[in-house]
Amino acid sequence: MTGKKRLIFTLLLLGSFSLFAQNVHQHEGDSHDAEQENLHGEEEAHGEEINVSQVMLEHILDSHDWHITDIPSGTDEQGHTEYAPIALHLPWMIYDTEAGFVFASNTHALLEKGYLPYEMSVLKLNPGVDSHGLVDEHGHAHLHDIEVFKAENVNEEATVIDMSITKTALQMILIGLLLLVVFTSVARAYTRREGQAPKGLQSLMELIIVFLREEVAKPYLGANANRFFPYLLTLFFFIWFSNLFGLLPFNSNIAGNISVTAALAVLTFIITQFNGSKDHWKHVFNTPGVPWWLKFGIPLMPLVEFIGLFTKPFALAVRLFANITAGHFMVLGLVSLIFIMGDNGTSMAGGLGIMPLSVLFTMVIFALEMIVAIIQPFIFTLLTAVFIGMAMETHDDHHH
Repeated sequence: MTGKKRLIFTLLLLGSFSLFAQNVHQHEGDSHDAEQENLHGEEEAHGEEINVSQVMLEHILDSHDWHITDIPSGTDEQGHTEYAPIALHLPWMIYDTEAGFVFASNTHALLEKGYLPYEMSVLKLNPGVDSHGLVDEHGHAHLHDIEVFKAENVNEEATVIDMSITKTALQMILIGLLLLVVFTSVARAYTRREGQAPKGLQSLMELIIVFLREEVAKPYLGANANRFFPYLLTLFFFIWFSNLFGLLPFNSNIAGNISVTAALAVLTFIITQFNGSKDHWKHVFNTPGVPWWLKFGIPLMPLVEFIGLFTKPFALAVRLFANITAGHFMVLGLVSLIFIMGDNGTSMAGGLGIMPLSVLFTMVIFALEMIVAIIQPFIFTLLTAVFIGMAMETHDDHHH
């Protein structure tokens, strides 16, 4: 590895480490607010307790507020440091079955209109409900007993549908635009330099594209390789770019969202089933070589084969989601050790003592994540080609 590459790699590690540390600090403040409310103003003898599980879960959950970091903004009456968030507050667009379409510039504006975002849903508040303090500066609702709150303050007769763009959706749009710019640039390079050897970005893209065509599309799709190759390329580069940007500071972790990986798996499922041959469906409902009573008397094999149609895309979605999320969870857990052992700033010896090991293992896990970021798109694309090829296989193919 050259000196320039080592420098870039080190900067990426340090940048990501600082982002995760800031994320931990952000949720540390959230945990402190909730604890202060539970203790009714009683002061704690030690620093605020960090809720590591909350940090990890909120890291992968979608949100309408794209939090970047916090900066000190002063002190409160008890002398505690207050922080002001730097964040991109995305607009809301919801549909209320009673009031129609409702637009709001940010989460707090939506709250003023009488709607409370809670987890992955939007609750319509009854008229006159005091909404002050229901959400923090990061747009997160802190409700201790949601069922009691709903019974007293929520209009449960109204159905609210969230149609707004979240940070995950925005990141997907940005990745799509980036891919459009990259491949438009590569296409223009081929036009300008027709007949010449590729160079720069053009040579990198050509290397990957040729590899996918020769090692993935043609071996498993045969004569249909060119037909499905654009879809395979789209899958690979979208997942790859999403994974790489998910490792950088100030970006959303797309592949760590199960809804995104599930959507990609559903696309593969639809393409696979709609292009299945007659022999494919015959194998599902009339499996050759199986006793008749296991097919018609006790339809065990058709049931197993039918379930298998859904387990394949399910495995695609879970594999990608789990591999990407696991690395982020491990990094967050290792960074959280510094705050836990340091008692959130009250024990400098504990924090400094664990910091070298925490940083070392964080760098190792981050390096593994960079490897997984390229392996998982390849596996997803490869298995997609395998599933489509198996579904399109005919009886005549076995004789060639």
